[in-house]
Amino acid sequence: PRIGSKLALLEEYIENVRGMVREANNPIYDSGVDQYEDYIRRALRRYSIDKPLVKSASITGTSSEYFIVNTSNLPDFVEFWSSIERMEVKAPTIASNEDPNYIERDQWEYYRNATALYVHFIGFTPTSSETISVTYTVPHTINNLDSESTDSVPSVDFEAVVYYACNLTCMALASKFAGTSDPTLRADVVNYKTKSAEYIALSKMYRDVYMEWISDPIKAASLVRDIDFGYGFADNQPFMTHRSFNRS
Repeated sequence: PRIGSKLALLEEYIENVRGMVREANNPIYDSGVDQYEDYIRRALRRYSIDKPLVKSASITGTSSEYFIVNTSNLPDFVEFWSSIERMEVKAPTIASNEDPNYIERDQWEYYRNATALYVHFIGFTPTSSETISVTYTVPHTINNLDSESTDSVPSVDFEAVVYYACNLTCMALASKFAGTSDPTLRADVVNYKTKSAEYIALSKMYRDVYMEWISDPIKAASLVRDIDFGYGFADNQPFMTHRSFNRS
């Protein structure tokens, strides 16, 4: 379970992974914090691909068919990773109940020259009095990971990142046990080849749990059963509907 404050510190993720993959605390496994950070980083990268953080930014038109794609115009935009999801030109005033004015994908294109990446509008030019609203994706961050100060992973998906990090940890353990050749460990009663196979299976289990978590929205609990039962223990008690042998 998730612990701590509103901001999920990196240490919370590490503590959860170490609690779920207890063999990671065994001397056979290099359980340095930097190694765990790498598993969390890689898990966060996978989560960001599956459920990227969506941001929106407003840019004032410059009477040009182009605007430069950089972190000044689109904060946290990561070139070669982020993508623009949609754009509006002459963004609506919410207080005035104006309708959004989305532009179609064939009305703009990416353009790159020797120095920068741009968005080029096709067939029109936003004026200096028009606001361009851009919705785009960026990678998620975790507080304390790579000097980040915020945690953008929704609290309901905290476990998803933990599950994928557990998958990576088990993969590392499977590799570690498969390659064990230290003569001081051969006398151990544990069959390391078997443990390697066990961790391969655990890795798949955690990966499957992660994929199910990501692909299926949380569903309301439900139960299907026959409700033709009496209110009491005696056979002559009335039934909620009718006896099964009276059904047509």
